[in-house]
Amino acid sequence: METTAKTEQPFVGIEKVETPMMVYTAQGLIWGNLYHSSMIQPSRILLGVTIPEYLPLEQAQVIFMEPNYVAKPIKHRQILIPTSTILGYHLMPPHKDVLDYDPTEPNRVMAPLTFYTGAIKIQGNIRISEVTDAKTTLEVMKAAYLTMYQVEISHLTNTQMAPIRAGQAYFRVNSLLIAL
Repeated sequence: METTAKTEQPFVGIEKVETPMMVYTAQGLIWGNLYHSSMIQPSRILLGVTIPEYLPLEQAQVIFMEPNYVAKPIKHRQILIPTSTILGYHLMPPHKDVLDYDPTEPNRVMAPLTFYTGAIKIQGNIRISEVTDAKTTLEVMKAAYLTMYQVEISHLTNTQMAPIRAGQAYFRVNSLLIAL
């Protein structure tokens, strides 16, 4: 995991760092800097038991994702995103996450998967047991977010928007269309 500059935020006795993040909601794509304790991996912030009500992104920008609407980013000093509305998120490229699995682990394979939300297409791989399939894995999964690897995110109708690539991203699968 890479982070950028240390900040002067008021966290007594805890070093605070900022990490650029990208967040997907039904309304659009939001990106900005997440300020967090150096002891927390920012990509895991919505995976634990102490999930915040809002995810605050500083120096944030938002693009609303209407199918035929080409927009320029709208800038804000801070955007508070209700975590219940977050469909997916990842570190902003070129920042990379620490892999959350052992690549040499036996009996595991990568399975291709595609998600859709509005005009956004998300392609990548999920890590599953070699004795099952992606559909069964999704049906028995209890976690709110699924980790996806080698991800490519594109806008279906806005060809001006270059694909976004991330090594690892997290998606709320119960809120997305899934293509196997």
